[in-house]
Parts: sequence; C-alpha cells; structure tokens
Amino acid sequence: MKKNNYKFDDESKIQPVPIIMTEGKYDGLKFQYGRISFDENDSGGCALTFDYNVIDNPNELKEDQEFIDTLGKVLMDVLEKELEEVDENVLREPVELNENS
Repeated sequence: MKKNNYKFDDESKIQPVPIIMTEGKYDGLKFQYGRISFDENDSGGCALTFDYNVIDNPNELKEDQEFIDTLGKVLMDVLEKELEEVDENVLREPVELNENS
C-alpha cells in the first residue's frame, strides 16, 4: 500500500473525522477509528490495536486480515504525520523554564 492513498472527510459532521480511501481496491472505503492503544507484547515490543467503524464499503470488501492490516498502515501513517507536526511545533515554540521547580 502506498502512502497518502487516503484523505480526511473534512466535510463530515461525524466525529472522529472519517477517512476515505482514494485508490485501488479500497477506493471509496469510508471509515473512522475508535479506541487506539499501544500494548506491550511478550517480546518487549509494542503492538498497535484499534477499533474501527466502517461507514461506507462500496466495493463490499471482506473485513479480513489484509483489510485490518491496511487500516493499521493508514493509522500508522496518520500518527507519524501528527508526531512530525508536534515535533516541529515543539522545536519552534519558546520554552519557559520555571526556576522555582
């Protein structure tokens, strides 16, 4: 799956804002994420788990492991972009130090 094959449905009144897939067999799929968590696994790594709600599935795709993996890749892309924005904003904003703490 190539990155950026989705867009946010900014015109939607639904919260959280739905995502619409824009290419390939997932084209037109509209969904939103629910609960998202990072859970530590037995090997000391982290597993991403999430709930999702399909709003529109025009190609009647089966919600199999490939489907879930695709939604997971989109979620990781969204999170990475958000973290990049946070990092950039943190570096640009002045930091006030409180000498009394």
